[in-house]
Amino acid sequence: MKKNKFKFRAFTALIVLWSFIIENVTGIVLYIVPPGRIAHWTNWKLLGFTKEQWAALHTIFGYIFLIFAVIHIYYNWKPILNYIKKKVKAGIRMRTELTVSLVLTILVFIATAISLPPFSTVMDFGTKMKNSWEESSQEPFVPHAEEMSLKDFIGQIGISKEEALKALEKKGIQLQDTSASIKDIAVDNNTSPVALYEILKSELPTEAKEKFDSLTTQKKQTRGGGYGWKTLENLAQDLNIPIQDIMEFLQSKGIDAQKEEVIRNVAEKNGITPYELVEMIQKIKE
Repeated sequence: MKKNKFKFRAFTALIVLWSFIIENVTGIVLYIVPPGRIAHWTNWKLLGFTKEQWAALHTIFGYIFLIFAVIHIYYNWKPILNYIKKKVKAGIRMRTELTVSLVLTILVFIATAISLPPFSTVMDFGTKMKNSWEESSQEPFVPHAEEMSLKDFIGQIGISKEEALKALEKKGIQLQDTSASIKDIAVDNNTSPVALYEILKSELPTEAKEKFDSLTTQKKQTRGGGYGWKTLENLAQDLNIPIQDIMEFLQSKGIDAQKEEVIRNVAEKNGITPYELVEMIQKIKE
């Protein structure tokens, strides 16, 4: 029996189709993934893939889609050109439709670029979805804590090397040396940096643990860390300040804001940084 000859043109079309589907799926996932500090700290995964893996899939298949789309156009250049010519001729006869579609496309482009509703609402919804993964207890106590070596990590918490190794061994955590990063130790033991953090923090006496938690909260609030993607309502809850007081304060400073807006957007449209905005709001307590 004669084997079917491999048809590269059909193969190209199918690759374009599969990569298009994967691009859309990964795009939706990246629309709702938690912020990096939470994803790395908690070893977040969806369907077994980390945030970096989803991003890598989106990027690589984006390039594959582009490359094979160009090849597809090359193989089908004549019919595509004829199709375009027919549509152009038809478009000339439909001047009103052509003009309206072009103007609408330009308006959507500009409105999206300058974050006007309802397009900014779509992006804000994505931000809220990202933040829905987040709990204050899951935030690293210092920025990029998962990148620290175990030695530096336990130094920040305030327990000795002997206490740390004993606590980790008790929980079945294996490690070669204290110079390894918390992230690498977590990966090697199929756990998360936050889980290691909870194990080590549990070794602190109750009084020391409460003091450490208090100092950690103060550091987060002082540096404004993690607040960029939170709404003003979320910030009000975190700082225990009535949202109405915050809105009146911002209005008195000439800052345009809505309570459901994320801090990053409020800061950007008013020409300041999220850190400066949070710092201003914290002064309400003083």
